[in-house]
Amino acid sequence: MLTLGKLPSGLLQSLLNHLPTLGPEIIVPPGVGRDAAGIKIGKKFFAVTTDPITCVTSHLATYSVYVNMNDIACLGCVPRWYTGVLLLPPKTHAATVKKIWNELAQVLRQNNVQAIGGHVEVTNAVTRPVLIGQMIGEALYGKLLDPVKIKPGDCLLMWQKLALEGTAVIAQEKKEKLKKYFSLSAINRMSNLLSNPGINIYPFAKKLLTFTREIVALHDPTEGGVVTAIHELADAAQCGVKADCSQFSFLPETLKLAEIFHFNPLGLLASGSLLIVCREAIALKILQHFLREPLTLLGSFIPKNKGKILVKNGKIRNLPRFDQDEIVKIL
Repeated sequence: MLTLGKLPSGLLQSLLNHLPTLGPEIIVPPGVGRDAAGIKIGKKFFAVTTDPITCVTSHLATYSVYVNMNDIACLGCVPRWYTGVLLLPPKTHAATVKKIWNELAQVLRQNNVQAIGGHVEVTNAVTRPVLIGQMIGEALYGKLLDPVKIKPGDCLLMWQKLALEGTAVIAQEKKEKLKKYFSLSAINRMSNLLSNPGINIYPFAKKLLTFTREIVALHDPTEGGVVTAIHELADAAQCGVKADCSQFSFLPETLKLAEIFHFNPLGLLASGSLLIVCREAIALKILQHFLREPLTLLGSFIPKNKGKILVKNGKIRNLPRFDQDEIVKIL
C-alpha cells in the first residue's frame, strides 16, 4: 500500500517507462530527479512544470507560484506563464475564493509572470482548497540544464538554510500547540519564512547563471527534504554521491521543532534551498564570488558502484531517503 507523499522512485520510473515515445522537440524528458520538462520550439528552449499545493491552508497561491517558479529556474529558465486548477470543498464561501485569487494575482504581478488560464471548481473530492499550478519558462541563455549531464567528480553545493518551507508550514498549521514552546513573535517569524528569506530560489539562480554558464544542474529540494533531492540527482545521473553531514544548515527553530515533533529535519519539506552541481574546476570560483550568500560545498558525485554515502563525525553511513516527507508525522 502506498504511503502519503511522493511515489517511491522505483515505482515512478517503472511508470515513466510506459509513456509513449517522445518527439525530437523534447530536450529534457520526464524522469526521476528532473524538476520540469524541456522543450525546443524553433530555436528557443522552454521549460514546463506542474506542482500541487496540498499541505497548507494559508498562502496557498504564494506557495503555488514559488514552487513552480523554482522548478522552472532549475532548468535555467525565466518563469513566464502560469495556469492553475483550484479545487474547492463544498460550502466554500466566495470570500475564500476572492482571497486566494487576489493573492495569486499579486504574487504573479510581483514576479512578472503572466496568468494565461486555468480552472476553478467546487467538488466533494477535496476537504480543503487544493491549487495545482502549471508554469512555462523560457531559457535564460539558449540552453537547458539537465541532471543527466552530471559526472563523477562534479561538486555538489547547497544554497540557503534547509527546511524553510517545512518550518513555515508547521508554524502556520500548529500555531496553538507551539505557544507552549515559542513566543508569539517567534511563531510569526517562522510563519513568515515564506517571504523572509522566502522560498523563491529564482533570484539567486539567475545571479548564479549570470555569473557562470558552467553550471551542470540545479535542483530544489521539496518533498522528502534535502537528502531525497540528493538521491534524485544521483539517480538521474546514474552516479553515486558523497555528502558531508556537517554542511547541512538549519535554523535553530527548525531543530527545536524536530525535537518537539520527533522528526528528522533532513526529510522535511525544503523549498527555498537550492542544490547546485558544477564541474570541480569552477566550484571554488563560485564559492569565492558568493561569499556573502549562504552557500556551502556539500559534497561530490562519485561512481555509481561507490554508493550514496553520508559522512557524519568522520563515520560513513548510507545516505537516508524519505519517500514520505517528515511533515506527514505532524499534519
